[in-house]
Amino acid sequence: MRLPVVYLVRHGETEWSKSGQHTSTTEVELTENGVKQAQDLSHFVFENQCQDFIEPKNITQIYVSPRKRAQQTFELINLPEKEKIPVFTEPNLAEWNYGDYEGITTHEIRSTKFAFWDIWRDGCPNGETIQQVATRCDHVTAKIMAYQTDHMENNPNSPGGDVLVVAHAHLLRILACRWLNLPPEHGRYFLIDTAVKIYFIFLSSTFK
Repeated sequence: MRLPVVYLVRHGETEWSKSGQHTSTTEVELTENGVKQAQDLSHFVFENQCQDFIEPKNITQIYVSPRKRAQQTFELINLPEKEKIPVFTEPNLAEWNYGDYEGITTHEIRSTKFAFWDIWRDGCPNGETIQQVATRCDHVTAKIMAYQTDHMENNPNSPGGDVLVVAHAHLLRILACRWLNLPPEHGRYFLIDTAVKIYFIFLSSTFK
């Protein structure tokens, strides 16, 4: 019996991600390099028939952050019969709301506001707490698990049921933690560069 997989993709480079500025609600578009990153990801992973670590045809549901940079990245990913796959713009996939630190780099925060600031420990003034972001991620994982459970129950011997998620660095790191039933602050141990795909095989007791 094949277990479904979820694929996590961070959006391509933007001017703010390039400079290290915290970007949550601000709408910034991909840079020229960010477009190339997304195209390369599509070409070498999702369109590459020589690779053997992903079966794009098994992706049967997609969730995308409402932010423009994530939407642009998704549009540049080519999948077999993409137009037939249900795509959901999921508000809970929006990046961590950085509040007063929106548009500010970590270096600037530590130089002018809080010398020992750590987002995983201290959060952002007038923004979201890490627990609030984790709660949003829990809503997303619940949706995915419900979908994949239904797929496994109704199609136990057929491929499919894989889910593609396109969103943001901090959000995806917390989502990975919550998927693995880890505290959200353990997201500090995951690294997700722009337009990089990571994937997790579902090991949840949902399928035991």
